[in-house]
Amino acid sequence: MTPTKPRIRSKRDDDLVLEFGNRWAVFGGGSAEDIFVTFGWTEAQYFERLKVLAGRRFPPLDDTLRHRLLAVCAERLQRTAHPPSPASKGHVDDSASRPTPRPSPT
Repeated sequence: MTPTKPRIRSKRDDDLVLEFGNRWAVFGGGSAEDIFVTFGWTEAQYFERLKVLAGRRFPPLDDTLRHRLLAVCAERLQRTAHPPSPASKGHVDDSASRPTPRPSPT
C-alpha cells in the first residue's frame, strides 16, 4: 500500500473554512454532517483549523467576527472532547426509584 501524500492547503481552502464559519457562527457552527459533506473532516478537525485561521490577525476578519468564531470553536471543541452523558440526552436512570428485590426467606 502506497502512503498518501498530505494534502497541501491553499488560500482558497482557508477562505472556504472562514466563509463556512462565518455563515454558521450565529447558529453555533455547522452540523457535523454539513462539515463532513463540505470538507470531508470531522468536527474536531474543522474547528481546530478554524481556530488557527480565526486566531490570525489579518483581514477579512474584524475583531467582532474573530471573537465570535473563536468562541464557537472553543465551545464545539469542548463538546467534541467531552460529549454529553446519556442522562443529559434524555436518558433517565430509574434504577434508584425501583424497589430493591428482597431476598427470599429460607
